[in-house]
Amino acid sequence: MQSAKTEDDRLQMFFDGELAPEEEAAVRRDLQSSAEGKAQLHEWEQIRDAMKTVSSEWSGAIDSDALFARIEAEISAPSVPEPKVVAPPVLRVVPGGRERRVWGAVAMGFAAAAAIFLAVVTWPGKETPPGDEMARGTEVLEVDFGANTGTIFNVEGGAGESLAVIWIDDEEVGMP
Repeated sequence: MQSAKTEDDRLQMFFDGELAPEEEAAVRRDLQSSAEGKAQLHEWEQIRDAMKTVSSEWSGAIDSDALFARIEAEISAPSVPEPKVVAPPVLRVVPGGRERRVWGAVAMGFAAAAAIFLAVVTWPGKETPPGDEMARGTEVLEVDFGANTGTIFNVEGGAGESLAVIWIDDEEVGMP
């Protein structure tokens, strides 16, 4: 006795015409030997006839020459698509670049002048008048960095005095 799957496969091969002639004759005899088999054989023959009719009507509506020409064109087309040409991005001028450089140069000039001034004022070897030790050193009351940022450092000098060092960053902040 065969399993249901094997029997279904065998019946499918029978109706598709894929069995050897002697095996096809044996399956037909088995189906015609019972009322249920005869009904199934009749039902499957009707389905096969309907499929053949529909497929012949459908295939008559297809232009097979155009279909195969399209298939051959797609097969012969290159598998790697051509790279797309992309236009370069549009560049625009951003105002304020020159002013930034000017203000940066001005800030650097002020920083250099302050450094020179501090070097001259605190030059070692200069005698401090007696009683004037507390007067030496620096005190920063106010610094205007403008549109730049900066930092104030309190540094001990070579003779132990307190010095203010102002570092101005030439990167502007708060500008659009």
